[in-house]
Amino acid sequence: MTLAERLLHRGKQEGRQEGRQEGRLLLLQRQLTKRFGQDVLDIRVQERLRTASPEQLDLWAERILDARAFEDVFSDFPEDPS
Repeated sequence: MTLAERLLHRGKQEGRQEGRQEGRLLLLQRQLTKRFGQDVLDIRVQERLRTASPEQLDLWAERILDARAFEDVFSDFPEDPS
């Protein structure tokens, strides 16, 4: 395999990973707004969702199934210090 082919292959892999991450994020955002209303997605929460790992997004997506309150989904999410 040539260097160009390896770079192309790696680029495709990274693109697929980014696409899966974006899909997880969008699904979780839809689940949160459906369950708890549009107001829960403030700037701070949106930023945390964008910077979360795929594993963290998956954990939160699972928690939403049993959560009674928004805070139950993000029990490991730090409180706003202000």
